[in-house]
Amino acid sequence: MIALLARSAGRARVALIGASLLLCGFQLVIIGQAVAVQRSNAFGSVANLVPEFLQRGLGSKAMLLATFRGTVAFGYFHPVVCLLVAVVAMYVATEVAHEVEAGLVDLELARSVPRHRLLTRSLLLAHAAIAMMIALMSIGTWLGVRVFDAAGFEMPSVEVRVRLLANLFALGSCFAAFGLLVASASRRWASAFTFVALVAVVAYILDFLALGWRAMENVTWLSPFHYYPALSVLAGDAPMIRNVTILFTAALLMSSAAYWQFQRRDL
Repeated sequence: MIALLARSAGRARVALIGASLLLCGFQLVIIGQAVAVQRSNAFGSVANLVPEFLQRGLGSKAMLLATFRGTVAFGYFHPVVCLLVAVVAMYVATEVAHEVEAGLVDLELARSVPRHRLLTRSLLLAHAAIAMMIALMSIGTWLGVRVFDAAGFEMPSVEVRVRLLANLFALGSCFAAFGLLVASASRRWASAFTFVALVAVVAYILDFLALGWRAMENVTWLSPFHYYPALSVLAGDAPMIRNVTILFTAALLMSSAAYWQFQRRDL
């Protein structure tokens, strides 16, 4: 297992390090922007820029985006952040499809290595990647507060930030399990990864459209992003335990299906 993990981590190191540093830098930029707006007393004008459909869909929570606290927290649920965490997790989780495509699985299983270890390796590394990315996001926030001297402004509390990151971790876990499920039945890595990445984008669009299109509310529960209501977490009225439980339960079910599928397939 250690050898498998080391090999996979080495192959994915550029994507993992690059994405983590990007997310860290993104938090710095967000805090720098928030400080600049706060010091110019321009958040009142920012409120006028919030689209009307967001105000209808989010209600009073939409105005949180026009505050220093809300702008800093936005760095934890920005579309780029959510999709990047999901895509990187799925990139790592779908590696087993590459091993099947390249014939490496024949060499690995020629030794007394149970099939399920290949999936366990990918699942462990995907979760380690998610943990690494959210850790760098926390470091980026910490650096931003010190670099831009933002300690005197109304930052999101540590508890709120932990809740946001915990919910983001659960979201990434769900997509990692989905990537593993698709990869367990695929023979081409590019096809598997492209499919799961497109599904992630469609899932985000579905959840976003539901904010202003009531007809989409009947199907938005299918999107994992629906269970990361970041503004509600920020406001303190999100059903946190319910949302995280749903995401982890979905991850468990898809992971179990992936193990079953990979165990019975013809390699």
